[in-house]
Amino acid sequence: MTWRKFSGEIIQLPIIEEVERAIERESLLGNKLKVCIGTDSQVKGNVTDFATVIVFLREARGGFMFTRSVPHKK
Repeated sequence: MTWRKFSGEIIQLPIIEEVERAIERESLLGNKLKVCIGTDSQVKGNVTDFATVIVFLREARGGFMFTRSVPHKK
């Protein structure tokens, strides 16, 4: 299960470590964060794509996200 940044860059660390680092980094920069996690799926023929996203919203300063997509054949 490969996690990526919105830019497409692959995240090498386990996702829990990457999330912890992101929260620590943003906190040190003085940013207030909201963290939202969501999932969705889309059926294409006999394949269902499951997507998960972790979104970090900075108060009045934009945001960034980590995404993962996993196809599942029926």
